[in-house]
Amino acid sequence: MLFFDIDNPSPNEIKNWMKNINLSANEAAKNLGISKRQFSRFLSGETNAKRIHSLAMQMIWLLNENKKRVINESEQIKKDAKKISIPIK
Repeated sequence: MLFFDIDNPSPNEIKNWMKNINLSANEAAKNLGISKRQFSRFLSGETNAKRIHSLAMQMIWLLNENKKRVINESEQIKKDAKKISIPIK
């Protein structure tokens, strides 16, 4: 679970979300479709993030986790692949 209260994520939870998926404030704001200034307000606690923002953050996290899984699976398939060499005369 990313956020204890989905309707009002705390600034620390948002910072942990950023750290978890390795995003900067600029990248996070861009991914959420909000200005860097507004995102900075969420981080400082000046403005509370709304439910729509926390749901978007969870969606970004899910997409990131899925991307990691797909990459890991494709790397595993490459390792397990057997090469067949046919001599040509």
